[in-house]
This record gives sequence, structure tokens and C-alpha cells, in this order.
Amino acid sequence: MSHKKHNKKFPYKRYIKLFLTYFVLFTALSGMIDYYADMIFNFLYFIVLSAVVALVVAYAHIKGGKKGHIDEVSNEIF
Repeated sequence: MSHKKHNKKFPYKRYIKLFLTYFVLFTALSGMIDYYADMIFNFLYFIVLSAVVALVVAYAHIKGGKKGHIDEVSNEIF
């Protein structure tokens, strides 16, 4: 018996596009939260948190295997 592994290449280009789209979205939302909270938080925390969340969400999106509306948006923007 031979077992063939289906090693698909990880779509790095799509991952970068999704990461940047999610990062911009999360950073904008965080900026609005910080603005309405009278800027009592250091915005650098929001940027770092947005980057971490965007990395995780983009990875989960790609591993999910389905293309959605966010893919269309990321292709139009980038």
C-alpha cells in the first residue's frame, strides 16, 4: 500500500492580503474605540493586539478553505 500525502502549498500571497485587510479593519475599529474612550489607552497596544488577532484570523480563514466576501475585498484593495 502506498500512501500519498497531498501537500498543498500554503497560499502566502493570499494570507498576506487577508492579514493586511483584517489588520486595517481591526486597527480602524480599535481607533474608534480608543477615540470614544477619550484616548485613555496607549494606541500602540491596540495596534499590537490588532496585528496578533489579524494573524490568527487570517490563518483560520485560510485553513477553513472557503472563500468569502473578505477575499473579494482583499483582492480589490491589494
